[in-house]
Amino acid sequence: MRKFGAAVAALTVALVVVGWFNRPATSTEWAAWVQTLGVLAAILWALRLQALASKQSLRQAGQVAAIFATNMHWVFRELNDACGKRSWPDYMVNRRILDEILAQGREVTLQLLDGRSLAMVSSLRAIAVEALEMTSPHTEGGNWSHLQLYFDKRLPSIAAWLSATGHPPESSGPTDYVGLRTSFGQLGGR
Repeated sequence: MRKFGAAVAALTVALVVVGWFNRPATSTEWAAWVQTLGVLAAILWALRLQALASKQSLRQAGQVAAIFATNMHWVFRELNDACGKRSWPDYMVNRRILDEILAQGREVTLQLLDGRSLAMVSSLRAIAVEALEMTSPHTEGGNWSHLQLYFDKRLPSIAAWLSATGHPPESSGPTDYVGLRTSFGQLGGR
């Protein structure tokens, strides 16, 4: 914004200097000067609006990335708990939620992210894909302790990414998925 202000100030000084030495004499020259000033003001205003829109897009992309990371942390905690309790319904619901969260993470526009946020989203996408691949063959009678250990090892990495980007993990979940659990209970027959 300072560069923009400096450019506007320099342009104003240049116009004043030109206007001082080359004063308009006729009404046509005055009209040309007024029109020129109007066009320049419109161009500067458009540039300012573009800069503001760009900053807002960057801020929104960062917020979506933080929400993605927070949701990843939450669902990994839930999957870890489900594996610890050996709860098949909770496990299946949270695995579906993980799939939805990965879809959310794929919607983050990487071109709008900067260093840490970009690295965080890329890393968390890879972790989510790995988790989905790891959990897809799991059955109700499968190796629960192996999966719990897997989720337990990934939670500190996700929490570290959140902290590094200025969004420390929260203790509660981002969304209430009670309705999804209820609907799964009806589908699962348990």
